[in-house]
Amino acid sequence: MTKEGTVLDGKYEIWKEVGRGGMSIVYLARDNRLNKQWAVKEIKNDGSKSTTTLLKGLEREANILKNVDHPVLPRIVDIINQEGTIYVVMDFIEGTTIQDRLKKEGAQPQDLVIEWGLQLASALDYLHNMNPPVIYRDMKPSNVMIKPEGGVKLIDFGTAKEYIIENNADTTALGTRGYAAPEQFGDSQGRGIYKTDARTDIYNLGATLYHIVTGKNPCEPPYEMKPIREWNPALSTGLEKIILKCTQPDPNDRYQNCSELMYALEHYTELDDEYKKKNKNRLAAFVATSVLTVAAGVTSLVGYAGMQQIKLDNYNAYIETGNEYRAEGNYVAAAEEYKKAFELDGSDAEAYDKYIQVYVDASNEIRVDGSTDLQLETGLNVVANRIKAGHDSVNKNDQVLYKLAMTYFDELGDYKLASKYFNMIDPDDSNYGELGQYYGSVSRLLSDTNVNASELMEKIDSFAIYNQNEFTNQNDNKFINYKTIGRIYATYIAEDGVAENADKIMNQAIDDLEEYTGTTLDTNDYFYSYYENLIVINEYLAKNTDNENLKEQYNTAVINYTEEYLTILNIKLAENEGITIGGESDNIFNTSYYNVMSGKADAYANIGDYDNVIATYEEIEATLGKNNALSNKVYADHLDYIYSYCVDINQDPANWKKMCASEVEDLLAIYEEGQDVKDMATNRTWNKRKDTVDKLAKGLYDEEEKTEDASDADDQDDEAGEMGE
Repeated sequence: MTKEGTVLDGKYEIWKEVGRGGMSIVYLARDNRLNKQWAVKEIKNDGSKSTTTLLKGLEREANILKNVDHPVLPRIVDIINQEGTIYVVMDFIEGTTIQDRLKKEGAQPQDLVIEWGLQLASALDYLHNMNPPVIYRDMKPSNVMIKPEGGVKLIDFGTAKEYIIENNADTTALGTRGYAAPEQFGDSQGRGIYKTDARTDIYNLGATLYHIVTGKNPCEPPYEMKPIREWNPALSTGLEKIILKCTQPDPNDRYQNCSELMYALEHYTELDDEYKKKNKNRLAAFVATSVLTVAAGVTSLVGYAGMQQIKLDNYNAYIETGNEYRAEGNYVAAAEEYKKAFELDGSDAEAYDKYIQVYVDASNEIRVDGSTDLQLETGLNVVANRIKAGHDSVNKNDQVLYKLAMTYFDELGDYKLASKYFNMIDPDDSNYGELGQYYGSVSRLLSDTNVNASELMEKIDSFAIYNQNEFTNQNDNKFINYKTIGRIYATYIAEDGVAENADKIMNQAIDDLEEYTGTTLDTNDYFYSYYENLIVINEYLAKNTDNENLKEQYNTAVINYTEEYLTILNIKLAENEGITIGGESDNIFNTSYYNVMSGKADAYANIGDYDNVIATYEEIEATLGKNNALSNKVYADHLDYIYSYCVDINQDPANWKKMCASEVEDLLAIYEEGQDVKDMATNRTWNKRKDTVDKLAKGLYDEEEKTEDASDADDQDDEAGEMGE
């Protein structure tokens, strides 16, 4: 088991364990460079057969997931082999499994099951269309996570395989009985194992939907899947037909690909018996009026221009209604209106732009419980699917491509997908061509796990010059670009010459932003980002100079930038009602606050300002309280600072009460305060200092000193006696 606080590969700090299986442990970790959370799966290679098998599955999973870019599929971003232990760094997926939801609530609402089915079918369709295709083979409720903001995520790719057409025998029986297709364990006549393909996943998904919508587990008695309406007559006959077709024993009788299945799910009501009955009556009416329809067609040709005007009016009405909903904070309704607009006319970029932005706005308004009104990945996937299908030539609309790519880049940090869409932009486009080229190159470099840092920084330096020269201080793109440039500078700060250039560029960004008079940017968001970068940059500069004057200058800059940062942080907290720092709340603002305030304390320490170091720690402690996940770190840092301060004065703790009496009082006070702080017993820094401080608190060093004094007095008496003789 890896201890909390361990940093892997110099960047992934282990925070806490979030799950474990028979041979693996999953941790929540933080990327200290990107300030992003990841899941880290740990497997110790003990050489046993079972571990070897698991590692092969893990390797298979890693090789599959490192190439995916679909919102329902997790990403693997790094694989680390450290002293015989394998660590796989991947997306951290919060939420609960559908299996857990079923145990708690039973059968789920039909509309929700349809929605989940479409998302899962879309993910399977993506895997089946990879080169080579990937067959998942283990779809079941326990392998599907429901995220807090809605939507699902497919997990556990240990049984997936690449489908090689030339291979005539699939000799491994993998899957979960009850959900597995017959061919995973033998054909419909029980003869041996034969090839699994995309239709196997369709069976698995059908069995999974059966369990979710009925609450009946096919792995339990009576070990069969009856028509779903036998369990609940209120369910759709259309959905019943879809599930029955998915779960046919013979693969040839199922849907032959996930596109067919998705179409059926999207139109499941049209398969209902009642719908067909109504349509039959409508058909008779249609035949009776067909002559009139032909005549109307002639009239419609004459009125084409008028029809186009009606279409434009409807498009604008959808946009305007969406704007009104968005202004009210009703993001769900706004997104629906914008979607109606681009479905009516997908050749115009405005509806797509507003649709994506409302998802961004919703995802940035996080409730106390971590939920949001809309899931950003879902909205982006809608637009991505329309681009893939080429609806209204949106795949050639550079404004839409840029907006989608920039959102993947800036909001999700999905550089691989961002690169894909940046590179689809026409390089000769006067508005987005050069930007697309810059961001495309940067995205490509960042999506590589072995980034060529010098090549990346050359590109960023060039981009910074372009950004300063090509855009006015009223152009939103200028400040969006500054934000990107600053974040990358802060991440690669240790590269030669980066820190000094980054400091200059970020200060220029602040000067330029102060001249901005527009209303479309939330300037606080950008000041917040720029100051955060400047703190990181100046901390690095302070640690890496031998010039004492410069060292003090950089540390003072850290303190000043921190004050500016905290002012904006308080504004952001006020804007996000219900989200606070401290207590038992666990949100990104706590982490940001802890990081910058700890840096401020370090800066004061570096310039020898003891009183302000203590005052800063006391401020953090008052804000976070004693029950926050970060509280033990603060109290331990506070204790460690005073301890180290006393060591610098005299290395022997027995002399501290004489040589640094007031500091010892501070040390004992914080030691007493820290006793009842949450998780303090597990803090390594605290435990490292504990024994010595405990002896100070109990006066044991005073007893040693008295003993030594008495011994010295005896020696003096002996000497006096000898002289008298």
